[in-house]
Amino acid sequence: MHASGAKGAIVNTSSFVARAASAGTSTYAASKAGVDAMTRALAVEVGGNGIRVNTIAPGVIETPMFNDSGVPDEFRQALANQSALKRLGRPEDIAEAAVWLASDQSGFVTGQGILTDGGFAIPGLR
Repeated sequence: MHASGAKGAIVNTSSFVARAASAGTSTYAASKAGVDAMTRALAVEVGGNGIRVNTIAPGVIETPMFNDSGVPDEFRQALANQSALKRLGRPEDIAEAAVWLASDQSGFVTGQGILTDGGFAIPGLR
């Protein structure tokens, strides 16, 4: 985009795990935190050329892979209850956030990581 002079938006995918610790995810969390840092740096590097760079950080999403993973119903419900919205995410939740970030409606948003986790990563007791 930069070399061709094109303007527009880049939407990267990170994860709520980059901000909310979970046992057994250190390597994954570190890689997603790297995506977050890259997003901020790239936003500064190319912003003057009309290119916005943001990140979506999904929470637990009910994808076919998640649904076929053998997660017990009790654990699935516990995850949903941990969310402020008391549900797991749907693929459409992530897609709609990505469309917004790619659209002109978010034309003054850059260098941001948008948690799309239903409030799962909000610290505090539930």
